[in-house]
Amino acid sequence: VRVMLDPTVTGNPLRWTMTQLRRKLPAMLGRAGYEQIALQIDPSQLMPTLDEVEAKASEMAIRKRRTVRHNRGTDVIEAGNIRFGLEMRVAGQGDGGLAIHVLGDIAGQEVELLAFDCFRIYPHYHYGPMYKNERIYWDKTLVPDPFKWALDQFKGGKLPAMLTRAGYPTVAAALDEGLIAEKLPEVEARAQAMLH
Repeated sequence: VRVMLDPTVTGNPLRWTMTQLRRKLPAMLGRAGYEQIALQIDPSQLMPTLDEVEAKASEMAIRKRRTVRHNRGTDVIEAGNIRFGLEMRVAGQGDGGLAIHVLGDIAGQEVELLAFDCFRIYPHYHYGPMYKNERIYWDKTLVPDPFKWALDQFKGGKLPAMLTRAGYPTVAAALDEGLIAEKLPEVEARAQAMLH
């Protein structure tokens, strides 16, 4: 059984998980087929351990959160309330390639909203690199050209949904999609020049 959390209704996922463990761990174990273990649980011994688990998990969520800060790019193309930053990046283990940074201003500061690392070995993209940093790797068999894939998303009108998923719905709502469509040929031409 697979359960996906909807953060809109569950709130903080760590708090929700710990609440479920405190209230329903025996039932959860029983449903998973471990009835004998469920029957052996002593709540008086379990609760202090769950308190420790929650404290450590909360600390890790704050201190070990992985966010990234990239450069804005060597070539920057303005497109209304966002900018496309382009650069050739070098990563570890001989990896690297073209990076596309989608930038915008939040509270008067430039923020990287999305990043597309069209690398040779481990191509991937980030939703909200400095905020949630949800990283998704491309399968190079399915997406042999990550740069083309990224451009196809922009051209296909996916930018508003991607920005919303990254945590920036107000930026997404204010996009000038007509202007972005006008600027994409320049983004593509400059990127192609960097690649060759």
